[in-house]
Amino acid sequence: MFFRGFLREFKIENEAITGGIYSSVVPTLNPILERMFQDWFKIEAIRVHYQMKLPFSISYPRPYEIGADRLVNAAACVIDSPGKFIIIDLGTATTFCVVSEKPEYLGGVIAPGLKVSMDALTRNTSQLPPIVFQSPEKILGDSTIESIQAGFFFGWIGLLEGIIREIKKDKGQDYRVIGTGGLVTVIDAAHPGIFDKIDPLLTLRGLQILHQMNS
Repeated sequence: MFFRGFLREFKIENEAITGGIYSSVVPTLNPILERMFQDWFKIEAIRVHYQMKLPFSISYPRPYEIGADRLVNAAACVIDSPGKFIIIDLGTATTFCVVSEKPEYLGGVIAPGLKVSMDALTRNTSQLPPIVFQSPEKILGDSTIESIQAGFFFGWIGLLEGIIREIKKDKGQDYRVIGTGGLVTVIDAAHPGIFDKIDPLLTLRGLQILHQMNS
């Protein structure tokens, strides 16, 4: 497994692990993860959920529907630098989470993930090749691959800017936009100005914060 390889790579002995926390949005995996912590490290891992100690309140009619990853990201932002945030995570889904200055989790927006959308396009069309997401040199492509790259890049820029604009129109212009997720550095480098701050390690720091709060 990847996790075993990671421990070997960094020469970490099982006995050195004295605490654990995990964030899962696939409930069927939870028992497997818990058994892994028990069998390998002899510890009871903490599962991220809305009823645990959080550094913010939740203004949400059905808080049990909030993804654990969104709670983790919000925790990191609130502890790192309190304020008003729009947190964008470019993962399997593209999520927007809004946290007020109180701090209070107000809700958010969920859009398709970029890679999921790219894979769906090439999987469901017979003549379109798989592509790598990158910034195109121009809006009009001279080939099928360049055209797809332009569509996804500028389409996602439009999606991000459009949703941010609508959230600020509804909640106020003084919300800082924090970006995280696998492709955030690519988008920020090619089209700076969308995010006030990018933090690829936001989720990991949020896990650390919630572990400290709930141990």
